[in-house]
Amino acid sequence: MRKMLILLVFVSIFAQETTHVVKEGDTLWDIAGWYYQDPFLWPYIWRANLTKIEDPHWIYPDQEFIIPPSPEGYVEPTEAPVEEYYPDMTVPTAPPKKKEAEIISVVTPERRIFSEEMIHRAGFIIEEDLPLWAKITGTEPAGEERITSHKKVYIDRVEDVNIGEVLTIYRPGKDIKHPKTGAFLGKEIIVLGKAEVEAIGNEGSRCKVIASYDVIKHGDRVIPYDPILAPDHVELIPTEREVEGYIVEVKNASKLMTQSQVFAYIDHGEDSGVAVGDMFDVYQTRKVGGKEMPDFNIAKIQVISTFRNVSIGLLLRDRETILVKRGEKIRLALEAR
Repeated sequence: MRKMLILLVFVSIFAQETTHVVKEGDTLWDIAGWYYQDPFLWPYIWRANLTKIEDPHWIYPDQEFIIPPSPEGYVEPTEAPVEEYYPDMTVPTAPPKKKEAEIISVVTPERRIFSEEMIHRAGFIIEEDLPLWAKITGTEPAGEERITSHKKVYIDRVEDVNIGEVLTIYRPGKDIKHPKTGAFLGKEIIVLGKAEVEAIGNEGSRCKVIASYDVIKHGDRVIPYDPILAPDHVELIPTEREVEGYIVEVKNASKLMTQSQVFAYIDHGEDSGVAVGDMFDVYQTRKVGGKEMPDFNIAKIQVISTFRNVSIGLLLRDRETILVKRGEKIRLALEAR
């Protein structure tokens, strides 16, 4: 009976506007996850509180926000908050092999790291410029400057466009160069979200933004969405290969969502035999009194997508107080099987 009463209270709350007082550590991402069971609906809370939130990346304790009714309609409530995805900072290494055992123990990483959304949001690296397929030329209603989920946009393409087709929204990034040699490694493509084609006109098409990983703007580009096959299970075993390299770029997954999701580009890819799921240690060398000391691990990187010369991984910090930056050394520790 008590459980039923709790559920009824939740249904009542989600069906009408309510308020939320920000607590230490809150983000719009996890507030939306709590009230809507879908953290990607954070823009609804942001837009309802524009006079209180100057920058969605920064909210502060004791601020009181309006929480509008769920835009998705009724959702099955949970009895506990949906927590922001934050990888275990103490990712386990393979335990030592027992003397009587003949099989090497393995560890299973957090599976959500390999979700389609996570891999898509990480973007990709290309070696030549991506031909322009279409770009965003307007919004419905007109004049929207910061485009987020559920907004309507117009694109300047009608050929080879089908109603219901899903598109990737992106923005060209910078050239990725090696931090030590300066060698060109590829061109960055920043993925901003996804849109679905709703209607096709004589000279353009209207789309609905169905996912936004960052603020989308006029002029941002679109291409047909290429489905991502995310592995549903990865096991890790200690590597016998010596693969050493460097971090070539460190990037926040989104300037607007959460500081915990940080991507790292590394200078090894398919040509080096790197695979999705592989785990790299990020380490620093240490000298004390002029003498070399053991290397000091400061973080881990788990690969979520690979390209010819570069891989993109999720940065898993071992120590929050240490800044992980471009040029840090990496070493393959565990291989995916």
